[in-house]
Amino acid sequence: MANHPTDCLACVRNLDCELQTLAAELGASRPHFAGQQRHYARDDGNAFIVRDNEKCILCGRCVRVCQELQVCNVLGFMNRGFETKLGPAFDTPTHESDCVFCGACVSACPVGALTEKVLGQEGRPDKKVRTTCPFCGVGCNFDLNVKDGKIIGVTSNPDSPVNGRLLCVKGRFGTDYVHSPQRLTTPLLRKNGRLEPVAWDEALNFTAARLAGIKREHGPDSIAALSSARCTNEENYLLQKFMRAVIGTNSVDHCART
Repeated sequence: MANHPTDCLACVRNLDCELQTLAAELGASRPHFAGQQRHYARDDGNAFIVRDNEKCILCGRCVRVCQELQVCNVLGFMNRGFETKLGPAFDTPTHESDCVFCGACVSACPVGALTEKVLGQEGRPDKKVRTTCPFCGVGCNFDLNVKDGKIIGVTSNPDSPVNGRLLCVKGRFGTDYVHSPQRLTTPLLRKNGRLEPVAWDEALNFTAARLAGIKREHGPDSIAALSSARCTNEENYLLQKFMRAVIGTNSVDHCART
């Protein structure tokens, strides 16, 4: 506590900080002996993670999760004694290191030394909603942080049965596409050389009729399907079942095969 910033109200981890909780339980509201404090520049040159070594308590959790669970070996201890700090080798900025921005170090940090950049800018969420990551078929769980009806970020939940606290960069930091104005929210059908919005029934009926016509005219092996890693395992299974049982071809491939 003697060597830790006291701007808790402005910290992203306020009311969700293990040091704050322990200090309240033990009645350690203020240090009895004041001494020199460490002063480091914030590392926020990347788009995902803010590293503030002034708030670091040198617990080493980020180092262990980076080395032993994610096996990226990016973070480590530097210097000795009072000058000890955590970070990439040679104190390299995070965005210039080999960091893959999985955010496992952020989820392991008990204080505000490692935080999600976007969450720090948006403030505290109104609620958290448990959901399944949409980016691949592994089925990782996480909590969507929602504010004013908008997703502002993702936090890990240690109770997740598949992944625990671990996520990849897409799962942890790739949710901003949800509110992108460039998203397609309705099917588009080409009419008179232009793509026009149509109802789902019209789009599905058109697709079914074209597939049936191609199969009838050129045979089932003239049709192939490319499945996506962003679909669930069940959806990928249904696609290959549709191609084999309905279309009658084995021409099915998947982008994850590469």
